[in-house]
Amino acid sequence: MPAGALEQAVYSGDFETALASLEAMPAAGRKASAESIEKMGQIMRSSHWQGSPYARLWGGEAQAAQYRALQAAVVVCMEPKALLDHASLRVALDQKTVLALCKRFGIDATSWRAALQQAAEARLQAFAAHIMPVQNLVAAGLIDRPQGDEYAIGLMALPRALSRLTTMDQHFERDPGLYQAVLRLFGVEGTGEHNLSAVDKYNHSPKNSWSYIFMEGAVRGEFTRAQLLEKTLGTLEKDWPQFRAGWFSRFHETLAPDADEMAPFAARYLGLCHSRIPPTVALTLGALKTLQAAGHVDGASLLAALRPAFYASAKSQVEAALKLAEAVVRREPSLAHEASAVVLCGLVHEAADLQKKIIERLKGWGVDDAAKGELAAYVDSVAAVNRPALAALLGDASVLAVVPVAVEQTPTGRAGDGPMDPLDASRALVPIADAAELVERIAFVLENSNDVDELERVVEALVRMAPLPEALVKQCAPVVKRARKLLHSEVPARLARLLVFVTSGERLPDLRDDPRRLGLQKPQADEFLALRIDDLVNQAARGWGLAPLSSATHTRGFIDAAVFVERIAAYQARGAEPIQGEQVRGLLRLAPVQGQGAAALQEKARRLADVPLVRALRHALGEDGVAIPTKADQVQEALFAAAARVRHPGGDDPRVLAVLGDFGPDGANAAHYTWSVSSRSSTYDGKTYVHHDFLLASVAVPQDTPHALVAVRRAGIEGDYDEALLRYAATVLPSSLESFFAAGCREIGNNLDWWEAQWQNRAYLVPLLDPSVPVTASQPMAVLLLALALAGKEPGQTALAVDALVHAYTEARLDVPALGSQMRALLASSLVMAKRYGKSLQAAVRADARLAAPAFDVLCEMLTADAENPPKDLAALMELLLEIALSSQRALPPTTLGLLKELKLGGKGRAVQKNLLALGQASPART
Repeated sequence: MPAGALEQAVYSGDFETALASLEAMPAAGRKASAESIEKMGQIMRSSHWQGSPYARLWGGEAQAAQYRALQAAVVVCMEPKALLDHASLRVALDQKTVLALCKRFGIDATSWRAALQQAAEARLQAFAAHIMPVQNLVAAGLIDRPQGDEYAIGLMALPRALSRLTTMDQHFERDPGLYQAVLRLFGVEGTGEHNLSAVDKYNHSPKNSWSYIFMEGAVRGEFTRAQLLEKTLGTLEKDWPQFRAGWFSRFHETLAPDADEMAPFAARYLGLCHSRIPPTVALTLGALKTLQAAGHVDGASLLAALRPAFYASAKSQVEAALKLAEAVVRREPSLAHEASAVVLCGLVHEAADLQKKIIERLKGWGVDDAAKGELAAYVDSVAAVNRPALAALLGDASVLAVVPVAVEQTPTGRAGDGPMDPLDASRALVPIADAAELVERIAFVLENSNDVDELERVVEALVRMAPLPEALVKQCAPVVKRARKLLHSEVPARLARLLVFVTSGERLPDLRDDPRRLGLQKPQADEFLALRIDDLVNQAARGWGLAPLSSATHTRGFIDAAVFVERIAAYQARGAEPIQGEQVRGLLRLAPVQGQGAAALQEKARRLADVPLVRALRHALGEDGVAIPTKADQVQEALFAAAARVRHPGGDDPRVLAVLGDFGPDGANAAHYTWSVSSRSSTYDGKTYVHHDFLLASVAVPQDTPHALVAVRRAGIEGDYDEALLRYAATVLPSSLESFFAAGCREIGNNLDWWEAQWQNRAYLVPLLDPSVPVTASQPMAVLLLALALAGKEPGQTALAVDALVHAYTEARLDVPALGSQMRALLASSLVMAKRYGKSLQAAVRADARLAAPAFDVLCEMLTADAENPPKDLAALMELLLEIALSSQRALPPTTLGLLKELKLGGKGRAVQKNLLALGQASPART
């Protein structure tokens, strides 16, 4: 309950009594009241939270009169900037009242206002989401409207700060000048989190979307439609990144200007054809169609502007540009040759049907000698199915004599001999021995945390060299200073903890020590590095001068078993017992050994002192008859679970399972997964949308699984926001990435349409590029991950998948039938789009002609996805199949021909079907 006259007056909402109480205090008393005022303000703000205990203690939600009394006390007793903390919900004071308060209590009003202005602008510079109190102060007239970009970015974020039941109307009512202020949003790009696209995408209320706000402002007469159109075009001309620019192209669609409204800006629309942002070009072509039909642009100017559009990667845009060129020629036949010179550029597009349309237009319009000279350059790039028509247009049959691409049906043309040995000499991590190199590598890892191999080298050196000599400590001072500034970044923070300890003895807390994470048991991607650093700090404190047991000797986290045996021998010779967590991590990282090498290592291991670690090691190396304790403690269970994973990569260990039982996936048993797709529908704004959820089923990992069972807990992670942490998680059990790839399948499979920007997911695809990773039926989640990623929407992620496909095939580590089977099953599930698969496979063939062979086989397999109800975009796959068949002179298998005859297709699909069947009847020589 309130205590003291001031608190009682604030609680009662008695403004004059509060002022009288303040007047009765000496200056020191007012200053001392600041803590009490701050606490009351916190309680008042909390009283508005649903379910807050403060609402009951306060007697309900705080009222305007109470805020007025409180804020008056803040003005009198506290620094001007303190008012920001009490203005987030409402400002109950006005300019006149504050001036009176300043006069009454001897405060310099000008200085007070200037200090508040400075504090408000500094708050926005620190974080744009602090806009609410700043805007409330502007509306109350207590500060001037800030003019910097930070204020505009804050305004962008303002709708997201509102509750679902609150709209922006109240802000416009309190601040009439806000309408003109928000026009600045058209000229400010914003940040990754706060931009118009992001704010509207994650908005709770349609009436708080900026698109609605601007349109409603036009209805109310605050803006003119011409004003909004001019500013929209001005922003589109800046070519901001596509996600941010996309809001303005969508707003143009919402504004829906007619021909007369767009006519004054015709020249600007013509200029937008040069934009590098596809949605902007699409908008422009639609607008130019309207302008051309209304006679607001002349044919010559339109043709000149259209040339860049014919180089677009989006097929629909080239088609739209072609239709515009057709309209020009219909209206002005004299421009036919000029139109031909422009549209022939579209032959660079990979779509065979689009090339066919362009060649037909060129034939109808005619081409002059200059155009023929340009056309000759496209002979090698046009689809084989279109070369006869192009030859006829050029009057040169020699273009048909192009040498076909050689497509082998067996992998004889591959450069590799299967997955590379993970212990190949080229993959060795050379220990750091030089102080200068150590400092340089520390600096590198702090700024390049995705390089987990370099992280391994640095961590190994720091522990092995501890305690560091004084000279080296001084050399490390600059990187220590830098490391302390990165304590909120996942991987750099963990390296910083080890670095600070070995240079000063100071033990820094881990990010996982945050009180908000206490009691969190669910497996998390950050635990594997964090707990390892805990153990390495403890080992460094002992100053053994030995390399950690878990330090990788080769890339991807692998440890050479021979080196591991030597490390154990060194520990035993020194009388040092390795930390238990390090024993488990080291075992999990062993590269599996077989044959004579295994026998030799088993013999060396038997010479070591007989301790649980050595017995587990001997089992991991394949020795039979090693005693597995039936009453093992938690550490021994973890050691033999790790040994089981190394002895049987991707398989189950019957002996460990029989004696110790099932620990969960990647314990005694390997992790196994099955997948399915679940469909659900939802209705929004009168439209029904179908959503497909990618589901993975496996044995669950209990949340309370001991941290000693490292691999089991890794099988339980479900993604993370930090790419470096995910890359590190892949090194926990490098000999079997099945559970890691499964997590990638879950994340990528549920974000194929890039609904959310999850750039960190590239970490799941990077191992597919590694020459030591098999993409075969022995690791089905690797195959499934590749199949999913090839169907993605985001160009960068898909390009990574295409690179992985090319490398895996040419290095002879890809199981093509397994990939085809997964792609067929995904296509049948409706989760993926056939046209995306066609685009990815075509990109792979263009990158390396040897990929034509597996692409052909995979395409034939995918045609069987759903013969009764084929995908609407199946023609995209059939076109690529036709192109490869023609280029390679390869006949379709009888089963594929039989299926083609049964498919019920329409439109473009029927035409391609006819060509494929004709190709089969022609019986090419090569089969």
